[in-house]
Amino acid sequence: MSEQIRKQIQEQGPGRREQPPGVEFVRCAVEGADPVALRTALYQATGDRTLLDMVVEEVPGSPARMVRLRAEHRLELVERAVRFLLHPPPVDVDAVPDDAALRELLELTLAMSLDDETFELTRPTAGFADHPRDVRWTAGRPELPPGFEVAIVGAGISGVAMGVQLARLGIPFTVFERRDEVGGVWSTNTYPDARVDTSGATYEYRFVKKHPWTEHFPRQPEVRAYVEKAAREHGVLDRVRLGHDVVAGEFDQAGGGWVLTVRDRDGRISTHRCAVVVTASGVFATPKELQLHGIERFEGEVLHTTEWSSAHTARGKRVAVVGNGSTGVQLLGRIAQEAEHVEAFVRTPQWISPRPRYGELFSEEETWLFEHMPFYWNWTRVTPLVPYLGGEQLLVPDPEWQRNGGQFSEANDAMRAALTAYIRAQTGDRPDLVERLVPDYAPMARRMIVDNNWYSTLTLDHVDLVTDPIERVEPDGIVTADGRRHPLDMILGAVGFEVTKYLWPTEYVGRDGIRLADVWGMETGGPRAYAGVSVPGFPNMFMLYGPNSQPTSGGLGLHGWIEIWCAHVAQALVAMLEGGHRTVEVTQEAFDDYNRRIDDVAAGMIWSDPGSNKVNYYVNETGRLQQLNPLPGVEYFSYLKEIRDTDYRLG
Repeated sequence: MSEQIRKQIQEQGPGRREQPPGVEFVRCAVEGADPVALRTALYQATGDRTLLDMVVEEVPGSPARMVRLRAEHRLELVERAVRFLLHPPPVDVDAVPDDAALRELLELTLAMSLDDETFELTRPTAGFADHPRDVRWTAGRPELPPGFEVAIVGAGISGVAMGVQLARLGIPFTVFERRDEVGGVWSTNTYPDARVDTSGATYEYRFVKKHPWTEHFPRQPEVRAYVEKAAREHGVLDRVRLGHDVVAGEFDQAGGGWVLTVRDRDGRISTHRCAVVVTASGVFATPKELQLHGIERFEGEVLHTTEWSSAHTARGKRVAVVGNGSTGVQLLGRIAQEAEHVEAFVRTPQWISPRPRYGELFSEEETWLFEHMPFYWNWTRVTPLVPYLGGEQLLVPDPEWQRNGGQFSEANDAMRAALTAYIRAQTGDRPDLVERLVPDYAPMARRMIVDNNWYSTLTLDHVDLVTDPIERVEPDGIVTADGRRHPLDMILGAVGFEVTKYLWPTEYVGRDGIRLADVWGMETGGPRAYAGVSVPGFPNMFMLYGPNSQPTSGGLGLHGWIEIWCAHVAQALVAMLEGGHRTVEVTQEAFDDYNRRIDDVAAGMIWSDPGSNKVNYYVNETGRLQQLNPLPGVEYFSYLKEIRDTDYRLG
């Protein structure tokens, strides 16, 4: 971005309208805009209903639902937007649309009618209100019990969001973070080219407006700084105790609260009493061990990707990258830029897809448009929802389609064909690669991976794809099952995380001495929770990103659901405190009914399909879907949007 434009943006306050830098600059900005979001923004700013004659339609033949502005309307939209920006009329850019107007605008952008439940779920996405998911007292803040405090475990994305909600309610809280900085997973993972694989538009809090991302898919340093900035600006950072690891928590039945055992960075142990504990440790907190026979004998460097730091380098080395999940796919290209030779060890092929604008910087024109086109930023938050609304056709098998020769369903098979063609194109249609890279299971059975030039990197002369199983590690390299020796200086484990170990290694003991580890044992089916946030027998304890909490539909993005989980917890605290109660606890009946519903729906979806249920980390060793939430987004939201007397017991 030029210094002239940057200075102009910094000098302009919210809603201030100044002459744009020039006609060609403005035209370039508009031509590069999201036309669906731009049409809605222009209509909202002008009220010109002739803009509604510009048709937004579904893209035919797309496996996932996509929409576009018809080609014949694009030139007219550009011309009208340029005229508006060159001679901007007065616009109240701080105006928050009422429900009727917001619903019309959402339906225009999504190109679909919204029922009441979907509208309620999606309405905060545009981010007009300062805190769209805000929870408030019903009659002003009551007098809190002496010493009342909430302990939040973890200062990542979820922990910060919970702190923001509590700060707005005026509820005292302390955040315990075992690392020496906030950021959670974005502090832990600093491997080369670490970044989000969803756009920044979906990977942000709705209470942070117009954050100036420099890339469409932000990298790790920028995301971690974003979390810290949100914590600082919303009064959370000062309440974070860095270098403090919560190693245990026990419910105090006499006092009605929790006693936490905390170890600081110097190893000192202390106790901390709190009325409520909210765990925000996430599911990507415990790295998987790289389990290879003989790994302890290797004389070179062995690193899990979470151990990578600026002190490490692949320059001039022979490097093994073990794993081809999101991490392995992100870093391979960067490792290959420095290493003398790279071996990419792949056990199970992945479906890896392109993503428009992945790796692209925001241009000067795009940044300027966000600042100067009223409401454009808001509607670019909404357009990414489109593929997730009504996208279940990719996840549910179609028996009739299969009887007629199809593999899974029409939409899923179309995605399979498109992704297979992409593999061929990226590898130069090399049979030696294609045969080993095309999976034999349906797309969406595993987490879809975004391509970071992974396929094309495999075609480089100094990069080899290895699909033979690893038999053993020797002091100077790896030996595969075919007897081939692979001389190495570094083994880099991109093998992911122990996603079934929720809240691990902290040991929580609830009412009557019940251990959470026992409740969540695999002999009982593994970790479960009510709506992903609470477990009977553990009063005044809530979790964020708990079992079955990651929705497969709804399209809100992770931050949107985090804010919903935080609002649910806040509503429980409001009900408890306004009613003069000491405890709030989910009932066993609500817990059981909810989890039966989860299991019933999951049984009919792709993760239970015989060809798919052994290839993903969503299903635990008992065969139960554990990480994802298979319910339609609106149904999952129905469990979270209010605290029901039938679900929670106050005492």
